Amino acid sequence: MRDLQGFVSDYIKGKKHLHLEIGVITKGDIEYHSLGNSKKKSVAAPEHRLFEIGSVTKLFTSILLLELERQQQLSTDDTVGKYIHNGKNDYLNKVTLKSLATHTSGLPGMATNLSSKKNRYNPYSNYTEDDLLAFLSDADFTDQMGSFEYSNTGVGLLGYILCKVSGSTYDDLLKKYITGPLNMTETAVMLNAEQNGRFVDGHTSTGKNMPHWDTGVHEGAGAIKSSLHDMCIFVQANLNEDHPPASAIQQSHMPVMIGDSTHHYAWFSDNISDQNILWHNGGTFGFSSYLAINKEQSIGVVLLSNYCFGSASIVDEYLDAIFKFITKKDLYPLMPLDPVGNKILEAMMQRKKTPRTEST
Repeated sequence: MRDLQGFVSDYIKGKKHLHLEIGVITKGDIEYHSLGNSKKKSVAAPEHRLFEIGSVTKLFTSILLLELERQQQLSTDDTVGKYIHNGKNDYLNKVTLKSLATHTSGLPGMATNLSSKKNRYNPYSNYTEDDLLAFLSDADFTDQMGSFEYSNTGVGLLGYILCKVSGSTYDDLLKKYITGPLNMTETAVMLNAEQNGRFVDGHTSTGKNMPHWDTGVHEGAGAIKSSLHDMCIFVQANLNEDHPPASAIQQSHMPVMIGDSTHHYAWFSDNISDQNILWHNGGTFGFSSYLAINKEQSIGVVLLSNYCFGSASIVDEYLDAIFKFITKKDLYPLMPLDPVGNKILEAMMQRKKTPRTEST
C-alpha cells in the first residue's frame, strides 16, 4: 500500500524509539512495511524483529483448546473443576473451558490475590501456580457467569489447564499444533539466544524503556513473542484452509451462543464498511499489537509496535492529570494501534470493492 504513511503519521509522532511493523495480507500475498523513528541499528530485517504480542496470545490459546478437543483430549464443555482438583467449591464445577475462552466465566480481569506492587513494571512475574490455585480454592463469581468480562485470569487459567491435560509446556503445544505446522519458527514464549538478539526494547507512550514481561502461569493470556513475518503467516492461515490447524482455526471464527448472546473463541467481531471483521489487540507495558481479518474479501492486517497504549509510570499519570486539568488536553494521550489498523483494513476493503479502470 502506497498511502500507509498517511494512516500512521499521528501514531508515529514523538516516538523516537519506535519500531512499527505493518503487514498487509491476502490469501496469496504478504506485504511488509517498516515505519518509525528509531535510529538504533537492528541485527535483523524489520519483518524478523521480535515483539511481545500481549493478548493476541489469547487467539492461539483458543485454537489450542479447539485442537485438543478435536484430538479428543478434552471437551470445551468440561468444567474447570474437572481439572482443578483442589478447588472444591461449586462455582468451579459450573465454569466451562468454553466460558474461559469466551470471557463469560465471571472471573475478573485480574485475580484478587495478584498484587502489582511487588513488581509494578512486570506485574505477573511473581504470580505462581500456587497463587492461582489459592485464588481458585474459594473463588465464587456465579452471579457474573454468562456475562462478558474480559479476563486475563480466565484465559491464563485455560492455558494452564491445556498444559495440564496434555502434559506439555505451552511452547510445546504451540509448536505441535500451530507454529510447527505453519512454519512459524519465530513465535514462542521462551526465546533462545539467537531470538533474544532480535527482541526489540519496549517503551511506554512517554518513551520510558520497559522490562520484557514474564507472565508465568498466565502465559496463555499474553506470553507469546513473535515477528511480523510469523504473524502475517498466522493471519494468512486464518484466510486459507489448506493446512493442518485449519479446522480449529476456522472453528474459532464461528459465533458461540452463551445464554442469549453470541461470542467468539477469543476473537472480537465488528463491522467496517458494512462488512464483518474479526480482530484482536494486545498490549504490555512496552508493546502494542493488532490484527484483523475480513473473510469476505480474504484480506487481513497486522501491526506490531514497541510502544504501549499509555504510560506505566505513576509520576507520568500525575503529570498528565495536572496538565489536563490546566489545558483540557492530554500530556500523554493514549495511542492504541486499533484505529490505525482499522483505517488500513478499510482502505484495503474499499480498494478491492472498487474495480480498476484501464487507461487508454
